[in-house]
Amino acid sequence: MQLLPADYVLGGLMIVMAVTGLFRGFSGTLAFFLATAASAASAGLCWTFSAALSNVFWVRAAGAFVATLLVFGIVRLVVKKLVGGLLAQPADALFGFAAGALAAALLVVAWGWSGIYLEYSNLAREVASYVR
Repeated sequence: MQLLPADYVLGGLMIVMAVTGLFRGFSGTLAFFLATAASAASAGLCWTFSAALSNVFWVRAAGAFVATLLVFGIVRLVVKKLVGGLLAQPADALFGFAAGALAAALLVVAWGWSGIYLEYSNLAREVASYVR
């Protein structure tokens, strides 16, 4: 299989996410992903509910942005504190490395499953043949 430029970008992204997971540890990586999901949900909810309060775009966007930052910070802090004490430092770092690599691999699987722009990556095209 010949690798295309997007495949090298995906490989680099996998390495960067794995190394970032190593430095964050499992608790930090888990906190980051849970906080990202919670903040995305809160941004959508805030945008929907703010329609009743204002029709001005920038006011709604500013409110959603502030709510997103608050939710991200609170969830990340709570999860990191709760999970951080469960693992010793070497195990936390190794599980963080694995979690970062797994998250990057799931991005490739999600790209293959979506079927969008598969002509740019042979790796995503190969994954798509298994997940579709």
